Amino acid sequence: MVTNEEKLSKFNQAIHHYAEEQRLKIEEELKKFKEKELSEAEDEVLLEAYHMIQKEMAQMRSNITKEMAHREMDARRKLLEQRKMIMNRVFMAAAEKLQAFAASPEYHDWVVRHCRELSGLFTAPDTVAFIREEDMKMAEEIRKILPNCQIEKDPEIRLGGLRVQSLELGLVADETLDALLIDQQEWFEEHSGLQVQ
Repeated sequence: MVTNEEKLSKFNQAIHHYAEEQRLKIEEELKKFKEKELSEAEDEVLLEAYHMIQKEMAQMRSNITKEMAHREMDARRKLLEQRKMIMNRVFMAAAEKLQAFAASPEYHDWVVRHCRELSGLFTAPDTVAFIREEDMKMAEEIRKILPNCQIEKDPEIRLGGLRVQSLELGLVADETLDALLIDQQEWFEEHSGLQVQ
């Protein structure tokens, strides 16, 4: 027969055994919980690090793009300045040649030829021919070719030639060397190959 002490001893052992199993089970659950929490924390830290790296990379790309755009604009500005300097030199030289032409004997014949070309168009009594002051010595000759024409000085005509107009006919013919030079500047800009893209 089993004594009470033995029963008590077996009961205590069963309780200790159960308690030990529960302790191991709790420790295992605690270990799994810690591993899960640690894994989730690691995942969260990795995700935050990934987002931070992506943000930094996007900022770097943005800074690089801005820097490249700034450098491109500076380079384009320098090219435009260079193009403007080249054009200014070319057209200053052209203006000097036109001034030399206006001082030559051929200039007189050139003006007379243009007056004759315009004489058939400008027949109204309100016709006015504008010339530079230096060309006023040709006024009588111009009036003979354009008989109804009044001759006036125009300080805006610097290089030479003439501009004829008639309000009655609604006509203007600009045969000034100044206008021809300006027309050539526009043509030069389009056809010189000096465009900045």
